[in-house]
Amino acid sequence: MSEEPRSYAAWNPLSALQAELSQPRTRTRFDEALRSWSRHDPALAEVADHAGLVAVLASRDYPRQDEVLFTLLRRAATLGDEGIVASKIVVDAMIPAVPGIVGRVIRAGRAALATGGPRRGVTGGGVSAAEENADLQAMVIGYLWEQVRCYPLRRPHHVAINLVYETQRAALRELGVHEGQPAVEVGSVDDDAFHAEVVQRLAEPDASVEVLELLAWAVEQKRLDGQAAAILIARYFGHEIGRDGVATDRQLASLLRVSQPTAHRYRHRAQAQLAAAAEEFPGLERWREG
Repeated sequence: MSEEPRSYAAWNPLSALQAELSQPRTRTRFDEALRSWSRHDPALAEVADHAGLVAVLASRDYPRQDEVLFTLLRRAATLGDEGIVASKIVVDAMIPAVPGIVGRVIRAGRAALATGGPRRGVTGGGVSAAEENADLQAMVIGYLWEQVRCYPLRRPHHVAINLVYETQRAALRELGVHEGQPAVEVGSVDDDAFHAEVVQRLAEPDASVEVLELLAWAVEQKRLDGQAAAILIARYFGHEIGRDGVATDRQLASLLRVSQPTAHRYRHRAQAQLAAAAEEFPGLERWREG
C-alpha cells in the first residue's frame, strides 16, 4: 500500500526544521556543545544542556536571556563546526518567533496591496498565495539563519528582539514592502517563548540610550501600539534626520507615505502615549538621579 503524500498542514519548512532540530542526535550534539562551553564561559555556567537553555528562555529574566543568547551568538560568528552548532542552537531557540514574523509580513504585504503602497513579490505583484505559505516560511527561516550568523556583536542588549526585527525587515525588503508604512506592524507581545516579541530598531552610537530603553519597555508593557512605535523609531532612530537631530514631520510623511498633517497627528499621538508610559517607567528615577 503506497504512502499518501503529506499535506501542507502536516509538512512545511517550519515543521521540517523543527523535526530536524528535535531529533535525538541533534539534541545530543547541542547538549555536548553546551556542556563543553559552560565549563569555560561563565555566561553559560547554568546552561550546561538544552534543557537549561530552555529554562532561561522561558523565564522573564531578560538581562539573563540577553547574556546567554549574546554569548551563543559570539560563538555562532566563528568559522567551523562550533559556529554551525551555535547557530543551530540559537535558531532553535528563536523558532517560536517565526510564525509571528511570517504573519506580520503577510499582513504588511496585503496592506500594501490594498493601499497602493510600495511592494514587490516574487511574481512582481505583491505577496501571492504561494508566497504566503511555504515560500514565505522558507524565506523567513533563511533570513533568521543569516541574522544569527552575522549578528552585530556591538548589540549585546535586546538580542531576541533584534533578531526578530532584522529578520522581519529583511523579509519585507525582499517583498518590496516599505517597512515604514503604518500598516507594517513593528511588534507583537504574544510570543510564548519571549513574552514580548517586540521589534525595535537599535540606536546608532549617537542616539539616546534612555529613549531607546523607554521605547522597548513601553512596547513590552503594551503602553505603546505598533503604529506609535514605528513613528517614534523613525523619528528618533531612523535614517532621516532634520535640523534638530530628529526626523521632521515632512520627513515622516514621506517615509510613511501620508500627508504632513497626518504625520503630525500620528507623531503627537505617539509622543502622548510615550509620555504617559514614561511616568511608570522603572528607570525614571535613575534618569532623574543621573
